[in-house]
Amino acid sequence: MNRIALTFLRSLFFSAAGLLPLLAHGQIYTCKDAAGHTVTGDHPMPECSNSKVLELSKAGVVKREIPAPLTAEQKRQQQALDDKRRIEQAAEEQRRQQDRALLSRYRSEADIEASRRYYLSLSQDLIKRDQVAIDDAQNQLKAANTEAEFYKHRKTLPASLRSKIDDANRDIAYNQKNMADHQAELGRINGKFDETLKHYRELIGAMPEAQVSR
Repeated sequence: MNRIALTFLRSLFFSAAGLLPLLAHGQIYTCKDAAGHTVTGDHPMPECSNSKVLELSKAGVVKREIPAPLTAEQKRQQQALDDKRRIEQAAEEQRRQQDRALLSRYRSEADIEASRRYYLSLSQDLIKRDQVAIDDAQNQLKAANTEAEFYKHRKTLPASLRSKIDDANRDIAYNQKNMADHQAELGRINGKFDETLKHYRELIGAMPEAQVSR
């Protein structure tokens, strides 16, 4: 046997011999300290406070691995991941609640279309009201302009007549804007119910057939 092999066997023997008293206690702990040296004891040692620790059984088999504590940066990253996970879980739970509410509110596609027609009719009624207000203001403006013909020889109109013309023009502009808003709302309503109908079909398609027919 050469000298190198003999030295290795002696080192192995003394290392194992050093563990025997610890194994008698039933378990041992081992780690690498800050200098890279192996530290062993029958309980977690201060030298292992920042290192990974292995807990060994009486037979020398690894029972568990105690990871090294996180650094400040690792803790920050872990906290960010935990926060992101909580936000995603909350969003997922909210989505499920919305899906349950959708299926509870609408029992069929016909229910969705009936609701669409109802909300469209509300906006259509407002558009009709806007048109009536516009027509009324235009009639008032026409009457005021007709009255103004009697004062065309004057440099200025009576204050009351100017007020009538201004009010009529203001009412026309105001109600025309309202009408444009309510007409745009028709598009938003249709878009919303198109999405609702699409998602409803997706939910129904993913359900078991027995549950759908119930």
